[in-house]
Order: sequence, then C-alpha cells, then structure tokens
Amino acid sequence: MRFNSKDIADLVDGLLFGENLELEGVSSLENPKERTLIFCPSEKDVERVKDLKSTTLVVSKPVEHPSYILVKDTKLALAIVLEKLYPEDHPTGISEKAHVESSAVLGEDVYVGPFAYIGKNVVLERGVKVYPFSYIGDHSFVGENTVIFSGVHIYPRTVIGKNVRIHSGAVIGADGFGYHITKEGIIKLNHIGNVVIEDNVEIGANTTIDRALLDSTVVGRETKIDNLVMVAHNCRLGGRNIILGQVGLAGSVKTGRNVILAAQVGVADHVSIGDNVQVAAKSGVSKNLEPNKTYGANLPAIEWSRWKRIYVYLLKLPELFKK
Repeated sequence: MRFNSKDIADLVDGLLFGENLELEGVSSLENPKERTLIFCPSEKDVERVKDLKSTTLVVSKPVEHPSYILVKDTKLALAIVLEKLYPEDHPTGISEKAHVESSAVLGEDVYVGPFAYIGKNVVLERGVKVYPFSYIGDHSFVGENTVIFSGVHIYPRTVIGKNVRIHSGAVIGADGFGYHITKEGIIKLNHIGNVVIEDNVEIGANTTIDRALLDSTVVGRETKIDNLVMVAHNCRLGGRNIILGQVGLAGSVKTGRNVILAAQVGVADHVSIGDNVQVAAKSGVSKNLEPNKTYGANLPAIEWSRWKRIYVYLLKLPELFKK
C-alpha cells in the first residue's frame, strides 16, 4: 500500500509540516520502520522514533522532525487511517453447505458461510454477514451491516440492530440462571423473554448474554463489550458503556449512559449504576452507585476519592500500631 503524507493530512483533517513523503504503510512504536506513518501520542513516543528521518509522524504538538502531521487527537486519527486504508473485506453469497430455512428473509449483499444455520422466520437485513458454524435461532432479527463471526450462537427471538459486531464463541440468549429452591428440590424457571442488542454494539469473543425471564435483556446503543464477559438475565445496559474483560453482571443490573466497568468488576443482582460512572478493576459492586463518580477497591466498591484517603492510612498502619 502506497500513499503520501499530504493525502493522510487531508484525510485526518491535520496540517502537514515538512516533506511530503511517499509512504508504504503504518508501523508501530514497538516496531517502527522507514517510509511509514507512525502515530506518536506523547513526546516520549517521538523520542523513540526521532532517528527515522524518512517517516511521517502524526502528533498533537509541534516537533523537530523532517515530516510530521499535526492533529488534535492522534488516536482518532489512527482510527480514521486504519478504517480507510485497511477496510475489512467480507464475502457475499449463500454457501451451499449452509442451512437456511425457506421462511427466512435475506436482504441484498448478505453472506451466510458454510455450516451456518439460519432458522425459521429469521430476518437478515442488507449487508449482514454470518460466518461459518454460527447459529441464528427461529424468529430472530439481524439489522443492516451486522457481522456475526464464526461459532456464534444466537438463540431464538433475539433482536440485533444495525452495524453490530459479534465475535467468535459469543452466546446470545441462553437461559437465565433462574431457579426456585423448595424442600422438594430446585425448580427451574422457564425464561420466555429475549435479548435485544441495539445499534453499533460490539460483543467480544466468548461473552454470554442471557435472555430475560419475562421481558428483554437489553444492551444499549454503541456499548462495547470485551471478551469473556457475563451479562445475566434481565440486565439493561445503557448507551455507550464500556465493559472490559471478565466483568460479571448478576441478574437485573441496570447501568446508565457512559458507564465504564474495568476488568474483573463484579456487580451484584438488582444494582443500579448511574450515568458516567467508572469502576476500577477487580472491584465488587454490591449496592447502587451514584452518577458522575469513580469507584474502586475490593468488596464493597466505594467512592474512589474516599478509598484513596483510606489507602493512605492503611500504609501507615504499622507505625500506628507501634504507637
């Protein structure tokens, strides 16, 4: 792939300073190469690659270098460049080895790979891609340009919006973990609800989202869920949440908008988390969290500013005990 520095500056709405070089791709800070585009979020990053004179750097502050592009946000510029120069190339067409029920409705430019299963009355809108060995249960709906990678299992009556990405091994709509304990034994509650995934959501590999008991388990617009996340029955996740790896949400958890749950956070059942809340990694959330705050620490999670004060005293405990 060949392009020049000026083309990239125009693409990312930046300003080119110095030479307009012909470049041959993008390289990383860990493995920088001559005649490439290199994104440098910090001054320390610039120092690492300053000796490569035939490269163009993308920076947010002016630097001493023969060729650089000045932008407001280097990470945003990287996202634009990668999407434009390295677009995903998805196939089209229905494999003869796929099983598609006659009552299914498939839009234009749909792909269904070998050994995929499309159930009764399933709707796949225009541009949907279903990779090999994936299963979409009866009466499910999948919106435009959604990509379902190989080995995904989507239970019946699931509703998936537009531009959703679901990675391999994800299970959407399995039974919720709901039982009633009696003297005679453990009685299973038959979950008759479903899962609703709204537009522009991404769901990581081996993540599970259980269907609701009576209504819907909901994942809000533009929410991004990492690998190995558990979302239990009746949860309702707000828009633009970021849920990192190994987070576990018990039943009926509700989150507002712009919530960030860092890796290995655990949230107890029926907890509500307000808008713009951030919870630090490995924290346990056992009660409702007020909006616009950062929480952390192990069980139970408390307001982050308070935890920092407590931690200062914890470090002084040996001296306090001596006194």
